[in-house]
Amino acid sequence: MEDLLIAILQGCFEFLFEILGYGPMDWIIPNEWPRSLAGKCFMWFIVGCGLSYISILFLNRTWITHPALRIANLALAPLTSAFLSQAIACRRAKRDESIIPRNHFWQAFWFTLRIVTIRFAYAVRH
Repeated sequence: MEDLLIAILQGCFEFLFEILGYGPMDWIIPNEWPRSLAGKCFMWFIVGCGLSYISILFLNRTWITHPALRIANLALAPLTSAFLSQAIACRRAKRDESIIPRNHFWQAFWFTLRIVTIRFAYAVRH
């Protein structure tokens, strides 16, 4: 029972780390660069790649050790991050009409997907 509780807490911690990783980045990068949604998604994909490799250098162990939780994290983290980003963007769009929530959904999705896949593949599980 104790091992299950530890596995769940570890999963929640890494899940939140990956989801909330996009939030500060949303305010740093200006909306004008690049103009197309595909270009922005590609940029976020590359930024996610870079940040995940940096995270592997400093934190090469994963907090999620149970295989089923790692697979659930791989599937749920990008979607959760994307929906949270879209919800925040909807709220911000009420004050700034240049914000497009759909774009924020896809940018957060690709950013988090890259972080999760690299950490899934390269982080040490023991």
